[in-house]
Amino acid sequence: MVEAIRSYHARRGRLSPRQRDALLELGRLYDLAEAPDPLDLDANFGRHAPSVLEIGSGLGDAALLTAAEHPEWDYIAADVHTKGIARTLLLIEESRLTNLRVLHGDALDLIVRRLPPASLQQILVFFPDPWPKARHNKRRLVRPEFASAVVKVLEPGGSLHLATDDRDYAQVMREVLGTRSELICTHDGSRVPTRPRTKYEQAGERAGRHAVDLVYLREGPSEL
Repeated sequence: MVEAIRSYHARRGRLSPRQRDALLELGRLYDLAEAPDPLDLDANFGRHAPSVLEIGSGLGDAALLTAAEHPEWDYIAADVHTKGIARTLLLIEESRLTNLRVLHGDALDLIVRRLPPASLQQILVFFPDPWPKARHNKRRLVRPEFASAVVKVLEPGGSLHLATDDRDYAQVMREVLGTRSELICTHDGSRVPTRPRTKYEQAGERAGRHAVDLVYLREGPSEL
């Protein structure tokens, strides 16, 4: 891994036999974690198409919906949590989608080290852990090294879309991403209607928490 400080806390849980089989058998087909570096997305998807990375894909619901609605995109659902990846693998197999892959591992390592420059059209980060306690703030995903990696892997004209229901974290995102002149904020406010609404977001709304969406456009030349 490229970072000494993790932006996630590994969850432990018992897998069902079906989930274990999915990780073993379907992971060989659809998990980019074992692909050689530098990661060649065209080779792994079998075509050249705009590539989208979702960081923190959870149980895979948003990934499945978006990949199904946009067959012209190649979609990577990245998450560190085993159960979510196992479920996403099963969804890929059941849906027979050919434009969806998973990355079981640290997405920050993926964008810092494994992906070549200007290889992504979109990066999606929906409801990352806000790590609200002051002593844990350093674990937040959105920090200077994340912003630098985003600038590297997004192609010119590409976009970064974030969503959070933690107002303090939203302000941190603005401050960190605002340090990069290559990232131009095109939306700062209420939920973007095209973003899938997850069960997590619905639960937050019932508790009185409402999402802030931030969208940035990558301008300037690529770092090729």
